[in-house]
Amino acid sequence: MTEALTTRGRPPSRTQHHRTVKRELSETPHPAWVENMIAELQHDWDDVLASPLFTRTVADGVDDESWRNLVKEFFCVVEAFPKYMGVYLGRTTYGKSEGDLLARDWLIGNIRTEALHAQWFIDWGVGLGLTEQEILHHRPGPEVAALCEFLWSVSYRGSVAEAFGAVNFAIEGTTGEWTRLVMPAFRERMGDDKYSLMWLAEHAEYDDAHPREALELIKLSVRDDDDRAAVKEVTRRSLELFRRGFDACVAS
Repeated sequence: MTEALTTRGRPPSRTQHHRTVKRELSETPHPAWVENMIAELQHDWDDVLASPLFTRTVADGVDDESWRNLVKEFFCVVEAFPKYMGVYLGRTTYGKSEGDLLARDWLIGNIRTEALHAQWFIDWGVGLGLTEQEILHHRPGPEVAALCEFLWSVSYRGSVAEAFGAVNFAIEGTTGEWTRLVMPAFRERMGDDKYSLMWLAEHAEYDDAHPREALELIKLSVRDDDDRAAVKEVTRRSLELFRRGFDACVAS
């Protein structure tokens, strides 16, 4: 028995395995179709970052009313984020196709990192003057509701590559950038209140890897030109709906 275990080797620890998955998803040169997709999506990506909610915050500081609107509106998306990933995790297998094992293990790890994000998001809202009940029981308006439902639809009905594009690449990618834009204003607004700043800080300081790794998983998951076109279009739609949601939060 001992000899057999020694020959086969023991499964790596969780930490070692996580590092292996991360290493396997190190950035690789983009094929031409990925370069073209990124270029064609650049306007939509930049449009998210150009929302008045962010540009006014950078220029004039935090408008509490607008940002309270954002926390209430977008809680449904933040709370559902690991659930979206759980849906397309359920469609992966244990390595029956190229990239499938990596996709499975990456999703398991990413879902785990989302465990406290909903509570941190609530803490941010409380720091802005909301109550937890106001956040939990808020019904989002049509713009953010459309984004939430679109992400559910892609997660259920799209390919795994499409889900990576719409959820992880588009939403996590632009969130890493807009949180970095507004973080200085929120540090000035909230001072040393680390609990109210935790969600923002986590995304502003540590959220570079997930969208880059999602792009690597898209490369591994697509099968043909139709898949590539579909990934581009759902990613574009996700960015468009994200921008509309932010604009709807700006107080009159």
